[in-house]
Amino acid sequence: MKKVCIAIALLFLMSVSAHAENLKIRFGILPVIDTLPLQVGVQDGLFEKHGIDMALIRFASALERDTAMQAGQLDGYFGDLIATYLLINQGVPMRIALTSWRTTPGYPMFGIALSPANKDRDIGDMKGRTLGLSRSTVMEYLADKMENQLGVNRGHFSLLEIKKIPIRMQMLMTDQVDSALLPEPLLSLARLKGGATLATAEKLDMPLTVLCLHDSYFADDAKGYTAFIAAYKEAVQRLADSPEKYRSLMAKTCRIPKPLMAEFPVYPYPMPSLPSAAELDEVQTWMVEKGLLKVKVPDETALSPVIP
Repeated sequence: MKKVCIAIALLFLMSVSAHAENLKIRFGILPVIDTLPLQVGVQDGLFEKHGIDMALIRFASALERDTAMQAGQLDGYFGDLIATYLLINQGVPMRIALTSWRTTPGYPMFGIALSPANKDRDIGDMKGRTLGLSRSTVMEYLADKMENQLGVNRGHFSLLEIKKIPIRMQMLMTDQVDSALLPEPLLSLARLKGGATLATAEKLDMPLTVLCLHDSYFADDAKGYTAFIAAYKEAVQRLADSPEKYRSLMAKTCRIPKPLMAEFPVYPYPMPSLPSAAELDEVQTWMVEKGLLKVKVPDETALSPVIP
């Protein structure tokens, strides 16, 4: 009996010791659909399984998240490529770890919503009409890409700066703006409340959002990065195998409005991969044209040196 007690005590001490040595990651996120695999990884203990003490730090806005990253309060973050390059260019020591969402036909993440008063208009009717968005962000980048996709000249819409998405949504629904660039699930909610969808970004074939980690997680043979990737892969696989199992988690953590909870799809998240050099160059070319970057950031500075 004494030997059994000693063995149990040793196992307990080994468990405590292993937990104490877990790699700590404070990861900044927004309450959006793209971050569901991270939520699954934490809820199901997948990060802990791979030796990571993962704390998801939720921010109400991208500005608050970026400020925390600049101040060194975070070890990693979720965001779009425009925001990522701005932070790296400002000297934040981080790298793109993986693409968290890539535009996928059938699963729109962003789109142009029409107000109730304009719901029956087509792209030609919308020439010169207002499009609410946030300038110098991924929203403006998507607006330019979607104008190309729709076959209209740049400047087809009259862009109106409305930084805060809830206010943008409210102005759309009260016909104070003719159209607005919105993320899901607000795009679906606008349609449910009497608006319409003019176009989505689902067929643009581009990496939309990424997960980034501090440079330190790529040191020591990138062991920290490798563990992060292993846990994330398991989370994505669980979502693919049993999407409905995580519907309530999605509703809770990704702000799915109650009217949409039962029907809104659980998205098919991509397995970890890195954006291509051509895709990154296209984003940076646009940023240079807009004056957001003076020179492009080399891929060896911005990208993980290890393929996930």
